[in-house]
Amino acid sequence: MEFYRQMGEANDEEIGTVLRRWWLLLQVAVDPETARTAAAVKGGTAPGRSAAAVLREARERRR
Repeated sequence: MEFYRQMGEANDEEIGTVLRRWWLLLQVAVDPETARTAAAVKGGTAPGRSAAAVLREARERRR
């Protein structure tokens, strides 16, 4: 239902963005490896560092 709500609220310029966003979500949902990776990122258990941490460190280095 959320897809239909977003499509109904989108103007002509936004429809392509809504379709692309939902297409990507569908691709994640049907690929088991990608779904596991997405779940690990959401759960905070993925290896590596968050984008927020990387950006924060970059800002600090520029000071």
